[in-house]
Amino acid sequence: MRRTSGYTIVLLFMAIFFTNGISFSQDAIITGKVRYGNEVLHAATISLGGQTKLTDGNGAFTFSIKPGTYKIIITHAGYKKIEQTIIAEKGSTKNIDFEMIPNEQLGEVAVVGTRSLVQRSNLNTPVPVDVFSSDKLVQTAQLGLVQALTYLAPSLNTGKQEFNEPVTLRGTAPDHLLFMVNGTRRHNAAYQNNGNPKSSLGRGSVNNDLNAIPVSAIDRVEILRDGASAQYGSDAIAGVINIELKKSIGKASFQLHTGQFYKGDGEKFWLGGYKGFSLKNKKLSDDRQGYLSFAADLRYQGPTTRAGEYQGTAFYDIPLGTPTADSLLIKAKDDSVISARGIDKKEFTRHDGINKVISSGFMVNGGYPVSKRSNLSLTSMINHKRNEGPGSYRFFKNTRQVNTELYPNGFRPLYKETNLDFSILTGFETETRKRGHLKLNSSFGTNITNTFLSNSNNASQQFTLGKNAPTTFYLGKLVYKLFLNNIGFIKDFATENTRLKTCNLAVGAEWRLENYQTHAGDEASYKNYDTRKAGGSQPSIGSVNAYINKNRTVSAGYIDLEIEPGDRLLMDLAGRYEYYSDFGGNIAGKLAARYQFSDKFSLRGAVSNGFRAPGIQQRFFEGTQSFRGSAQISGIFSNASPVTKVFNIPSLEAERSINLSGGFVSKLSSNISLTVDAYWIQIKNRVVLSGVFDRTNPDIVAILVNYPDMDFVQFYVNAINTRTRGIDVVLNGRWKINKTRLELTMAASFNRNSIFGPIKTTAPVSDTSRYRNTLFGIEEITTLENDQPRKKIIFSGTINKGRFGFVFRNTLFGSTATATIVRTPPMDTLYNFFSSKILTDISINYTPKSWLTITAGANNIFDVYPDRIRERSITGLGTALYSAGATPFGSNGGYYFVSMGFKL
Repeated sequence: MRRTSGYTIVLLFMAIFFTNGISFSQDAIITGKVRYGNEVLHAATISLGGQTKLTDGNGAFTFSIKPGTYKIIITHAGYKKIEQTIIAEKGSTKNIDFEMIPNEQLGEVAVVGTRSLVQRSNLNTPVPVDVFSSDKLVQTAQLGLVQALTYLAPSLNTGKQEFNEPVTLRGTAPDHLLFMVNGTRRHNAAYQNNGNPKSSLGRGSVNNDLNAIPVSAIDRVEILRDGASAQYGSDAIAGVINIELKKSIGKASFQLHTGQFYKGDGEKFWLGGYKGFSLKNKKLSDDRQGYLSFAADLRYQGPTTRAGEYQGTAFYDIPLGTPTADSLLIKAKDDSVISARGIDKKEFTRHDGINKVISSGFMVNGGYPVSKRSNLSLTSMINHKRNEGPGSYRFFKNTRQVNTELYPNGFRPLYKETNLDFSILTGFETETRKRGHLKLNSSFGTNITNTFLSNSNNASQQFTLGKNAPTTFYLGKLVYKLFLNNIGFIKDFATENTRLKTCNLAVGAEWRLENYQTHAGDEASYKNYDTRKAGGSQPSIGSVNAYINKNRTVSAGYIDLEIEPGDRLLMDLAGRYEYYSDFGGNIAGKLAARYQFSDKFSLRGAVSNGFRAPGIQQRFFEGTQSFRGSAQISGIFSNASPVTKVFNIPSLEAERSINLSGGFVSKLSSNISLTVDAYWIQIKNRVVLSGVFDRTNPDIVAILVNYPDMDFVQFYVNAINTRTRGIDVVLNGRWKINKTRLELTMAASFNRNSIFGPIKTTAPVSDTSRYRNTLFGIEEITTLENDQPRKKIIFSGTINKGRFGFVFRNTLFGSTATATIVRTPPMDTLYNFFSSKILTDISINYTPKSWLTITAGANNIFDVYPDRIRERSITGLGTALYSAGATPFGSNGGYYFVSMGFKL
């Protein structure tokens, strides 16, 4: 009996195995690719037989299903849905390729702002996201990513500054905006904005050098206009900019651009190239192939000068209170010396323009399938940039600043800054058996800045070295490094619960190491060899610090749940915990939702809190420079400096924010969409660079007793609270009339940035009739609240018919204002207000061959300039015509260009 039972069990198992084997062998295999023209479409959603998958990087998909008749549904943001009936025959393999058709009423694919496996258009997300393709960037005819985005995104602003272009979003500071590449946090720059109040947008904040990314490598730029600290971590208080790099294969593409300003200067040149190759894994089918792409950029920008004529003296000083007649006599005597020595007065003019910039960059981006479910990826970029520009003229009469044996006529110093930016990102991604997605990546990024001076002097060396004193100086080096590791897992549980349309759960962890270094300059760049004259190089003094090397670590864990119960409601709930080795922990949360009343109207909104730890650069940077071209020395002391401690300034603390937003999306017709989003951002305990404390106050004299050469002092401090309120509007229309394509866009941003609550004070400094003990004075307040335009409106259009295309753009930059404290008698606060301006850009393109496009046009075609500075006393005796801190579009006038695009 037992023997018979044993045989029965064995036969039963064999039958089950055999039956399963037959059943498996009788399944049908459905494969294919999804394309649009020659472009394969990654992450298209395929639904077949109760299964849902996304196409891979080659646009391919594979299903194993039971025999029968099915309906296959294919969707992709920006394209019309495909529904097709197919017959799956047992044991057969069928390959079907699909060609998708663009749907003009839908927006662009948006990756940032969600961790869902189902990609959505930016019109279907619960928070506003702008998406700009590489073609849109090139159409602006602006060199560098920052300037291109300035003329595409109204909520984004930048400032044309000496050595960098800081980027802000929704009126906040540059370090309230997080930058990512391919969805991974990008490293910051080593430097921060430490200029004087009237010349630095986001003064005191940490920068990120977006221009280090080759434009030719960019596939698209996504701008998330909402607080996202709970999703992506610290710094994402105002939003996120994510840069997706190209992965396409096939023909090589090249872009050549050249042009100059109407004034005949500021020549610009850009050469960019891209090429992608297919990588084959012989063990896998052709549907599972990888890619390897390369991109390179070479950019040149010539200098410009928009300064006025110097109206002061060079050799003889005119003391305050000198009668007019005597002043005229001294001026005439000075002019005669200038004439006798054959000096061209143009040498005295201030450098109010842009610097000479030479930039070269290279990118490699690749992905390789190691199995049917797994991929490896590698992305690396390197950029080298050199900025060169003159400083303010040092006149012979300012004997404390000039070695008169070296420079009997005075001198104009020349800056040179080199910046090296490097990053590498490696990743591994796999699909689990139960349709989950696991992703791991590691990245390293560094930014290194070296600064040099030539045609300068250390005036205090005149008495020891005379004519043999050095004229070139190394001012020091700044280094920032970021090493990052993260792991994330995503799964859509809706496949196991048919009551939900989607239910994406994402969990993950991140660990990063930050390193900041400062390296001292040459001894002669900072040392005073004789107190009868100013020590250190002019106009900037080299770094006095010995080698500083500081680290900190950050650990984080996050969870993100996105639920779509049906066709109407979409909700996203995110939470993140971060622990900083130098500041402790923080929990950030976010709730976002979108409710679709119909196909034509949706409401959306979000509430979140944020956290931004002070930058490691803000904690440890120290530096000195001449104060606004004078012989006086201004110093920035670190938060840990004994000088800062005397002011009773506590250790820097983290900023904390609350972000509220709400709006609607309306598809007014099949061709027109409208989005309106309002927001309210509150930031408490903001880290700022303090106002300038000077020796006109006896308390400051006592504090600086051990620094006899120091005339002014500043430091980083948590001093203020701010609120930013605003509204963004985007109206977009696309039409195809006969064979003509027309696209019109009106995008506008209105906001107001203001300080609320008391400004912190420092007890050791007493109030006087001309000086207050607040850490953030009238100059700083006016700059923060008014140096970004309160409104910015962009109206643009493109027309394409046959071989011809036409692009036009009107950009309105709203009014701005500055305040300057005159620190010489009679002391006063001077305000300058600058009115709104409209800039018009026009270009025409012609495609004589499929591989060649020629474009010609002009930016700022009507040669619009900002208002001039009205307060003559702050023009540098006539040389400064325009305010650097309140001209969001620069002061260089019209620019004409020609460019050519090749696909070979």
